[in-house]
Amino acid sequence: MPVSDMLSGWQGARPDLCQAADPMFSNAQQRASVKLLPLVVAFIAGFVITLLTFVVWDPKAATVSSSLYFTAVQGPARVRLPVLRANPQPSTSLDISGSLNSLPQTPPQIRRRDALLAPTAAATAFGLLLPQRGVAAPVPRDYSLLWAADSLQSTDFDPENYAAMRDDEDRTSKFEKAIARRLAHKPNEMVVLDVGTGPFALLAIAAAKAGAKKVYAVEATPEVAELARNEIRKQGIPDGVIEVLEGYSTEVELPEKVDLLVGEIIGSVATEESVYSTIRDAQARFMKDPYNAASYIPQRVQTLIAPVSWPFHYMVAAEGRKAAGLVDEEGPIRLNCNEETVALMADAQIMEDFRYDSPNLPGASWELAKPLTFEVSGARLKENTEAYGKSLGFDGPDVNNIARDVASGWSGLAMWPRLILDESIPGDEFVVEARGKRGAPQKSHWQTVLALMPPRPLPLQEGTAITVEARADFKGTVDPAVYELISHVSAA
Repeated sequence: MPVSDMLSGWQGARPDLCQAADPMFSNAQQRASVKLLPLVVAFIAGFVITLLTFVVWDPKAATVSSSLYFTAVQGPARVRLPVLRANPQPSTSLDISGSLNSLPQTPPQIRRRDALLAPTAAATAFGLLLPQRGVAAPVPRDYSLLWAADSLQSTDFDPENYAAMRDDEDRTSKFEKAIARRLAHKPNEMVVLDVGTGPFALLAIAAAKAGAKKVYAVEATPEVAELARNEIRKQGIPDGVIEVLEGYSTEVELPEKVDLLVGEIIGSVATEESVYSTIRDAQARFMKDPYNAASYIPQRVQTLIAPVSWPFHYMVAAEGRKAAGLVDEEGPIRLNCNEETVALMADAQIMEDFRYDSPNLPGASWELAKPLTFEVSGARLKENTEAYGKSLGFDGPDVNNIARDVASGWSGLAMWPRLILDESIPGDEFVVEARGKRGAPQKSHWQTVLALMPPRPLPLQEGTAITVEARADFKGTVDPAVYELISHVSAA
């Protein structure tokens, strides 16, 4: 079957891809007289691979890496190659770090077009259909994204989310240690406020066990508040030590001022759970010493941001967001922080940075005082190329070229939070990171928020500058915050 016939199904939906692929297949036709036999062998091998995918499918043994095709940018040509299948989560969330053991145990739904394109990928792997090389440095380009955060203080009860927070060992253990250290200075004397205590009342119980005289645990959802009371009884906390109050912290009244406020009301973009208005209200109404860092755990919260490549963006660009398994057609994508395919192209920088003890917390909005400038790192491109090359799942003379082009394809800006529980202790003993050192993937209950900026991955060279502006509007405690990112790409 001619390659042009195999691509006929693309003509209506993706004419640009077909046009872009023409040079590659023209070159292939010119070489056909000298490479006919290897080409036929490669295509037959591709069909065999496809057949085996349909017939010999063992979901228990298979991993995610064998069940998705993406469009890899290869200069002016684009080739579809097998890589990762995404596992959609609710609310435009994806987790593509697991295996198919966690997915419905059914054969993969491979469409006819994907099956037909498998031979093309196989031929490319054998080096028979090599695309033209040499991507020119991009001319200056501007991209922007405006979105409203999800319902910030939803009263929907999601046990899995609460359990994930409880089981986030790095987060929970460091909070408990920081609380114990702070209360040790005045045992049985300090009054504590826990904002957003949750069904397990983790921080309230930690404060009570560490010697708090009284703990007020505030919870907006009545169902969750009742679960918190039950957990407090199970933990053997004496009656009256912890008092659970129902309602938002901005609406409840306390009978006395408190010495210490604890709470993990930080979103994956740090401010998206209304932390500004919550802390500003607490400063005014609840705190004995509102502008003292020792009155808060955490003391400081940041949102980190970095330009990244993400292979699944190729499918999103070719198929559309819903066809790629995403729920919503717009806004950022939320990914597991342990997702290895989110690859930083430059070191992360701080987008949001605020201290709980600040007398000048933002009111209705904030904006970066100075744009952030990222320079695409050659060392990171090399690391990412090696990682993507290993994930492709097949060998061939052009694998490194394909991986290199994927690694250099800028998808957008990734964001995640950092919490500094106690600044008086040097090092990272009391620092909670959603992602690891240098932005490396690691287990976390927070998500990596990926704002896709260009409509499809934009090839960038080492040294290319990406300038980012950011701003946010906050309407109140319950209404969602609205964020805007503006990026400018300059040629290297």
